[in-house]
Amino acid sequence: MEATGHAVGGVCPFDLGEGVRVYLDESLRRFDTVYPACGSANSAVRLSPQELESASGGEWVSVCRARGEQGEG
Repeated sequence: MEATGHAVGGVCPFDLGEGVRVYLDESLRRFDTVYPACGSANSAVRLSPQELESASGGEWVSVCRARGEQGEG
């Protein structure tokens, strides 16, 4: 909460403190609509992945492995 200003479960990907980086999982791009948290555990906002990128200034990264893909080690 110290870094984001939001409690766990309500961390939104925008309006964060200076220096807080936002990472957007590439797998979200397959959806027309996503519902990121909006500051509390029981609130969300409806956005397209493109709107999420624009609102958050986030960086697209791959944080998931595709089904059947094997990791190292």
